[in-house]
Amino acid sequence: MDDWLLEIAVPGFEPVERRIDRALLSIGSDRGADVRITSLSERWAIVRRVDAGLELRRIGVAGARVVPIGGALEVDGVELRLRDASAPEVVDDGLPLEALAEALAEADQPADALAALVEGLIAATRAQTGAIVLRDETGYRIPIARRADGRPLEGAEALLSDTVVSDVLDGAEKSVCVSDLGQSERYATVPSVVSLSLSSVLCVPMRMGARVLGAVYLGHHDPRHRFSDTHARDLGLLATMALPLLEQLRRRALEPAAATERLVGESEPMVRVRELVRRVAPSDLSVLVLGETGTGKEVAARAIHEASPRAELPMIALNCAAVPESLLAVELFGCKKGAYTGAVSDRKGRIEAADGSTLFLDEVGDMPLSMQVALLRVLEEKAVTRVGENEERPVDFRLVAATSVDLDAAVEAGRFRKDLLYRLRELAVHLPPLRDRGEDLLLLASLFLQQCARSLGIGGHELSAASRRAILAHRWEGNVRELRAVMRRASILCDGRTIEPEHLQLDSKAAVEGESLGPLDLPLVEARDRFVTRYVATVLDRHDGNREAAAAALDISVRSLYRYLA
Repeated sequence: MDDWLLEIAVPGFEPVERRIDRALLSIGSDRGADVRITSLSERWAIVRRVDAGLELRRIGVAGARVVPIGGALEVDGVELRLRDASAPEVVDDGLPLEALAEALAEADQPADALAALVEGLIAATRAQTGAIVLRDETGYRIPIARRADGRPLEGAEALLSDTVVSDVLDGAEKSVCVSDLGQSERYATVPSVVSLSLSSVLCVPMRMGARVLGAVYLGHHDPRHRFSDTHARDLGLLATMALPLLEQLRRRALEPAAATERLVGESEPMVRVRELVRRVAPSDLSVLVLGETGTGKEVAARAIHEASPRAELPMIALNCAAVPESLLAVELFGCKKGAYTGAVSDRKGRIEAADGSTLFLDEVGDMPLSMQVALLRVLEEKAVTRVGENEERPVDFRLVAATSVDLDAAVEAGRFRKDLLYRLRELAVHLPPLRDRGEDLLLLASLFLQQCARSLGIGGHELSAASRRAILAHRWEGNVRELRAVMRRASILCDGRTIEPEHLQLDSKAAVEGESLGPLDLPLVEARDRFVTRYVATVLDRHDGNREAAAAALDISVRSLYRYLA
């Protein structure tokens, strides 16, 4: 006999579910009824199994009606639903994207946000297991794993299919969504699938450009429930939104001090910067941070300080360009009471305040020559003399300086002392401009959107495909600072969930110039490939994402379209 389940719903009462285990059943409030529902009459109806489903006859009412398998029937306001419990159930309504995106935005810590995402995914798909997979140098590890009841999944590495996870992390599969593993040529006989009794699996990569940093994994052990292609599509969007959180989690694992997590990015230049910061931070070498305005020089300085043995004390910072020349000496060296009009008490300068810690001098290239001489003396003698007194006070500080000025050119022009430059540049850290950081643009944009969601109380946003292309095409002369401002503005201007190019309000002329030429130092073959990819993406956008129409306009096949966009 087939395994059928009948659900009876009466308005105002909890639904009642009964397995159809016999050919004939009575329904009513009578104590002897097979299905007793107190809100109905004593002898309400009789149901009988037929080939098409269940035949329902109201007692005392002529005629019969049928509740079809997988269908529903309403009689006198009572709704009856019949389903085959032995048949797999594929819920193809998609995932609750808005609720899951808000869960990502609301948590303060990346681990908490990703845990909330996994728990929400399990609830939405009825999965038995869910996990975040983090790729590392040894293969992968699983920092977050949950059961269906919300408890941590202990020993997750042994309870997830290694083959499925490896296929996704290694790029052999863009994603794995198998609704019936028993029928899969690839996975049906895989030992981990067999031993775990997996029936359906969904694993989606978390990708930064061509690199796969991790994955989201969901597993069903109950053959009655299966994942759908809609689940895979929606989970791909959520994986993109969660990527900045995974990147923070990965860097915290790699850096015990968690200091370099400030330096967000997976482009080659930023990977080199993080490695250099990690190496130099424990020393007392003076560091000169170089880069355009807005590239995050103070962020790099704080990362160096926080990864150093001096991190227990706060870093002391001074922007040399923001202080009038007449007051710079007092800010740096301090003063004695009465040293000048307004000096009503003894005052400690920034150098003394940094004793035992790190002194960060921003825009050091704008420091007057007279101050350069005094600073060099302090660096050589490790002692400072306050303005208006003769007493030398010993100081022990580590100097990190930053500038967007070409100091070598300033030395040639006589505006900067060569001996001070040598002393400042015991090691140099070059921060790349944002336009040279590739996919980091999208990673940072997503991160800033999440920060806006928390700080401004605005619901989580995601970037449309057109917005992502506009961001990649823009020149970003203001670098990270400009990108953060644009994301804050877009968060406020966007009433819905998806940020479109009009919300970004980027300079269209700059975007067009960046789109037409891009960097002018690339090999011709690479420049050509980049242009073709942008051109095809633009045509696809103008056809509202219709691949067939875009391919026809370009006079290429749809398969070629995919190849150009890959």
